[in-house]
Amino acid sequence: MNQCEKWFVYKNARRMNMLQPNKLIFKGRLEFGSLRTYEMVVRHWQNRLETYFKADVLFDPEQIFIPEEFAMVLPQQTILSGDKNWRCTTSLLREVAQFAVAGNVLAWCVLNGRVLDTVNIEPVSDKVAVTEYKLGCQLVAETGMETEATAALSRAIDKYARHAAAYERRGYVNYKLKNFNDALYDFNKSIDINPGNPEAFYGRAKVKMLKNDWEGAAADFDLSVKRSVALQPIHWLSRLKKGECLFHAKKYAEAAAELKLYLMRNFMPTDPNFHRRHRASLFLGKSLVAMRDISGAMIAFRQAKVSSDGAELAPGEAKLLIRVETPDFVRDLEAAAQKSPSEAVMMLFGQ
Repeated sequence: MNQCEKWFVYKNARRMNMLQPNKLIFKGRLEFGSLRTYEMVVRHWQNRLETYFKADVLFDPEQIFIPEEFAMVLPQQTILSGDKNWRCTTSLLREVAQFAVAGNVLAWCVLNGRVLDTVNIEPVSDKVAVTEYKLGCQLVAETGMETEATAALSRAIDKYARHAAAYERRGYVNYKLKNFNDALYDFNKSIDINPGNPEAFYGRAKVKMLKNDWEGAAADFDLSVKRSVALQPIHWLSRLKKGECLFHAKKYAEAAAELKLYLMRNFMPTDPNFHRRHRASLFLGKSLVAMRDISGAMIAFRQAKVSSDGAELAPGEAKLLIRVETPDFVRDLEAAAQKSPSEAVMMLFGQ
């Protein structure tokens, strides 16, 4: 959907709900890199408020500008307000973003649970830190270009040492290349610079999973959940992974609660979580077996079978879904669970 089509949908939705305020969600950080640029941005913001936007921008400069860090920070927050406030605030944010060397601002406009508009505001300029970061992100998405992506992201970091997003993306590339110690270093650096970025916590948690640090990984996935909003796929990916880690840590009740919450969400087919519903159902079933809730486990396994279309299944998972409807399955499951819930999970599912 292009910008004109989005605006048409937005206006039609507003006409039907003229008396209700929008729910506006903001989160993000923009780094300006130097005192000179920072002071120029603050003056620009103040001047635009006084001469054009007046009271229609939702943030005063003293609320969001951090002089010690030469940055603008919008902590995750939800504001009830109208169309004009949304347009003016996002417009001014776009203006000042062009002076930044790193960072981004995410914002959503929601009415009655329906997302009317979404913006991702990033720097667009010829600054080396900006251009090399964008090049690196493009190369990350291309198979076989990991070395070139790492080089571009490293150049962005060399130009601006506090480029949290470049560290996070380089960490992702190092993870793909199985350079796990380098990945951990990059994720830690990203978190140190910008502790509000959920992707860095997600990446660090994935490294911890490889080290079988299940509780440490679950804690990082939880931080990723708290630093994202429910409108972002990473929010739910983190919940799923947190549930898996809690299962491996043998905290079955906590795992089941997290996975049930995940499965209550209605994911669209375009959401990366859509084809992971079967995985959540499988881990929920395993958790319920360990809790001796066999009837609940069978419901979860059948749901896993229903939602497995188009998903990649491990051999053990495929075998399990075949066995779900066999006459002896429930009897074997109940007998194994009564003997030892943990051993039942391992024996029946090969994990």
